[in-house]
Amino acid sequence: MAGKPQQRAIATRQNILASAKALFDAQGYDATPVDQIAHEADVAKGTIFAHFADKASLLTAVRIVNLENVINNMLETSSNPISKEPVQTIIDLLAPLLELFANDSDFTQVFLDQAELKGGPWAERLYYACCSLDKALEQTVSAMIKDELIPKSISVNFYTQGIQAFFYHVLIGLHSGATKDEADQELLLRGLLTHWLRS
Repeated sequence: MAGKPQQRAIATRQNILASAKALFDAQGYDATPVDQIAHEADVAKGTIFAHFADKASLLTAVRIVNLENVINNMLETSSNPISKEPVQTIIDLLAPLLELFANDSDFTQVFLDQAELKGGPWAERLYYACCSLDKALEQTVSAMIKDELIPKSISVNFYTQGIQAFFYHVLIGLHSGATKDEADQELLLRGLLTHWLRS
């Protein structure tokens, strides 16, 4: 059982997270200074940095569960894709992730530029989420090769890296304004995959 100091630390961290989430949701990440989060949580600014290495880690702590849930669902379905068409299989797999990022441009920035994170447990959790995404893609590609939807003459790793490259390209396009919404994201990803898999 956790002792009183540990219980207080957990309660303080949860209070900071709740305050940060409310402010990030209402104002956005860039418009929310750490001083305001500290004021809302009724803690010193230094207390926030005692729990979170930096502001990007705080945002990651607020958003990471959503990402982990989406990727865990991807892992559960990736070995048994529903579609028998390769492009649609990949679109079906990545659509929930595209939706998540389309609705959270602040977290998209941290996801794309993980160098913003100064290490610590939240950076580690984000890294493991990315590793799980890789695994979901690998499982999907392996299943498609097994079902003879794509040629087995190309390695699983090569396919996976190509899909990842297109996925990140689409995320960057949304973040930069090159694509305007989730539908645009999917259209671009579909076009890239269709051309690549048929070439």
